[in-house]
Amino acid sequence: MVGKLHVICGDEDGGFANLAVYLLEDFLEGTTNPYYAGSFQYGRPLKGHGWQPTTNAELVKTTAAYITSHTPASQRPDEWHYK
Repeated sequence: MVGKLHVICGDEDGGFANLAVYLLEDFLEGTTNPYYAGSFQYGRPLKGHGWQPTTNAELVKTTAAYITSHTPASQRPDEWHYK
């Protein structure tokens, strides 16, 4: 899981999910051997539930690029051309 946890959250979640995310971040920041090496990003000020820093299209492109870059070339279909 090292480097694979990337959490985004609004800082004014109506269900107070942001409070649990703060606790998760505190816990993970204290990990060693291995350190989690991920990231947390909060929507401030006053961003609520469902906030995200990118469009859905950008999120899909980022995810596809990550998957492609971590898939052995021998297992990639020829039609994978994400840039």
